[in-house]
Amino acid sequence: MMGDFASPAAGPNGSICINNSGGLNAAGSGGGAPGNMGIPKHSTVVERLRQRIEGCRRHHVNCENRYQQAHAEQLEMERRETVSLYQRSLEQRAKKSANTKQSSKQQDPDSASSNEQRNNTLIA
Repeated sequence: MMGDFASPAAGPNGSICINNSGGLNAAGSGGGAPGNMGIPKHSTVVERLRQRIEGCRRHHVNCENRYQQAHAEQLEMERRETVSLYQRSLEQRAKKSANTKQSSKQQDPDSASSNEQRNNTLIA
């Protein structure tokens, strides 16, 4: 029969070989003949493949859902980290500008007195 497949069987030395005991039935009656006991019918092979494909499909869907959840969590963590880094940079800028204002204020009395001296000299 055209749809029959030979099933693999373990050989005496552990190697895998195709089980062809009895050969294919010339009448094409399938796996029901006594000589074809090791050969599954086409429908059996197709059903096993369908089950295996369905199992792979379910596994893929589960993995895809987990991947999407993990990806969303990763994006959220990166967003939070970006916001945190941006806040820190703003705080550092504020500190620097506050430090420069304080240092310029400390220098201002000296510069103010030198400006007064210059103005007094110019007036005089």
